[in-house]
Amino acid sequence: MSQRVPHWTTYLRNTALHKECLLSLVIRSFPYSSAMAQSADRARSADIPRSADSAQSADMVFASKNLVEKYVTYRPCPPESLVRRVLDFLKEKPGPLDLCMDVGCGSSQNTKLYAALFNKVVGVDVSQDQLEAARVTCPLSHVTFVEGSAEQLPASDASVDLITCCAAVHWFDLPKFYAEVDRVLRPGGVLACYGYRGCTPVFNGKSLRSEFMELWDDLGPYWSEGHKHLRSEHSSLPPCYPEDVMLWSQDSGMIVETEDTLENVLGYIASWSAFAKFQKTEGKEAAGNFLERARRRLSEAMESEKGGKLVRQYHYFLRMWRKPHA
Repeated sequence: MSQRVPHWTTYLRNTALHKECLLSLVIRSFPYSSAMAQSADRARSADIPRSADSAQSADMVFASKNLVEKYVTYRPCPPESLVRRVLDFLKEKPGPLDLCMDVGCGSSQNTKLYAALFNKVVGVDVSQDQLEAARVTCPLSHVTFVEGSAEQLPASDASVDLITCCAAVHWFDLPKFYAEVDRVLRPGGVLACYGYRGCTPVFNGKSLRSEFMELWDDLGPYWSEGHKHLRSEHSSLPPCYPEDVMLWSQDSGMIVETEDTLENVLGYIASWSAFAKFQKTEGKEAAGNFLERARRRLSEAMESEKGGKLVRQYHYFLRMWRKPHA
């Protein structure tokens, strides 16, 4: 029988797992052996079915080691308010908090947030470099990172309580992914897909969103076809189940905000898959020129205010579906 978990906010504050999660956020500064991590992970994941084949895509620029380092440095963790929305929706119907699967887990920005809430958490990604980074940033005994694809999930039938996808579902083959979701989710289980469309730099209270999104649009041809789902805040995703909840970024109140520098905003831009494809196609000099133009454009928007506070905001949107009970 699966262990029932207390209300998630109490559990998060009071368990030793929460302390372990916090510790994991600073582990990345220590020396790391990928061979050791892979050996340990093989032992920990012995009872988890693996995909026979991981998806390989010509568009899979996020899997490069250089981009992985940028993800670790510049990509945000979702806010606590978003995790609360997901858990509250999941707990509307009776069921355990046994297994959470984070698909397209990257370097664990999202995965680690569920570690204190579930008995087991599995992060799935097609990129070994992303998984190695995830094992460093989230080295918890009950959290396993497995190479696999969204189209062939490494889980048994009706075994998963919650599937999460943070800033990832736009990379998936949706019909195949939905079929796998339906196979592995238990009745009453939840699929939660969420993300953000770029960031909003705010300087001395002045939003630089329009200038920032011009930079996004400048790379238009280099965004994948699936990025249309980010533009629509997942409203363009086909429904997975009849019970369907949509929270728009402008209404959700799910915001991550950090005090920042212009250099870090440019670093975040350099972590975009579209920027990586632009650099691969046009060369490093053209990519450097793009970042310099971005610096000038944002600096000009800030120029009327000499000195002051720059923050980077991420406004999250969320869409969730519940698998019907049999």
